Amino acid sequence: MKPMLDTDTTTPVFAASVAEAAGKPSLDPARVRLTRQGARIDAAIDGAAPLQGVTLVRAFPLSDPEHNLSLRNEKNEELGLIVDPSGFDPASRAIVEDELRRRYVVPVVRRIVSIRERFEVVECRVETDRGPCAFSVRNLREHVLRPTPTRLILVDVDGNRYDIPDLQALPAASQALLLDRL
Repeated sequence: MKPMLDTDTTTPVFAASVAEAAGKPSLDPARVRLTRQGARIDAAIDGAAPLQGVTLVRAFPLSDPEHNLSLRNEKNEELGLIVDPSGFDPASRAIVEDELRRRYVVPVVRRIVSIRERFEVVECRVETDRGPCAFSVRNLREHVLRPTPTRLILVDVDGNRYDIPDLQALPAASQALLLDRL
């Protein structure tokens, strides 16, 4: 059980689960069986007939990516929240890991090679954990997310995200290039 802070004080308030706190049904992963039919994922809950075309979405993709998965039907309606996906059987767990890896492709920026501004568009050349990359960002100040004081996420013109987990861990020259434009 994780403490959650009451909005009026700094005293921890304990909820049985994030699902309960959010008013969503909690699903026991041991009672959910996932199967893959080509690109489609099906889910059988408690041995019932499989629901076709389900998706898995992280409730907290940046702050707690390994927990709290929302299981959704093909109409994107939430079926329930899986608080701890480690309880899936091995075959279902492999499907979960594969699906999340494909859904949340976010390159991690290791170094900023150059940043050039042209006509209100910032062109960035970076080195990522997936290799060199170039992308454009409109109005850099408005398209930088700051989930924590030192973590930045750059969102390009196509909606792709580039993660800088710790700005202070970047080389000094990379930090200077970015901070000069923020």
